[in-house]
Amino acid sequence: MEQPAIQFEEGKECPVQIAGTGGGLSFSPVGDMLFMANVENLNQEKIDAWEGKWRTKLFIESEFPAIPLFAIGSENWILEAPCNPTQQEKETPGYCEELYAKDSCQMGAILVDSATHIIKKIKRVELEEMFVERMVMSWNPFRGTGDQYTKSFDDEMFNKKVAEIFKMKSTKEMWTSSW
Repeated sequence: MEQPAIQFEEGKECPVQIAGTGGGLSFSPVGDMLFMANVENLNQEKIDAWEGKWRTKLFIESEFPAIPLFAIGSENWILEAPCNPTQQEKETPGYCEELYAKDSCQMGAILVDSATHIIKKIKRVELEEMFVERMVMSWNPFRGTGDQYTKSFDDEMFNKKVAEIFKMKSTKEMWTSSW
């Protein structure tokens, strides 16, 4: 029996449980990207910014997968989306190749109020080809089972590395030191 598709609708409760706050990326097996932001203290300014211009960067730390960063509306609101390629590959095998093969890439972006779990805004965000290409290239050595030439991170190690990075740099510092 086929599972019904998950439906996201503005003004309705988010059908997916989101752990913690901030942004998170997921991918379908055909390379579709979904960015979900579970935001605390959500105000009208942030809701309006969601509809504005988005910019993207990658924070690249040696020995670690690149972390996508999204400036939403302006550089006053930046959300990071640490993503473990090893875990993503387990959940949706082949997503990197499918994402890379797309002629143009859009990301579904869903803004959720963390206090009420209500979806406030849904937007399709055009992503630059160079951003997608660099992200996929950065993540490639960190997918699948690691060997002497490539690395991979289990969830515990990935979370530990992310915590170390965020102790060293604020999101704004990550943004200004990225390209």
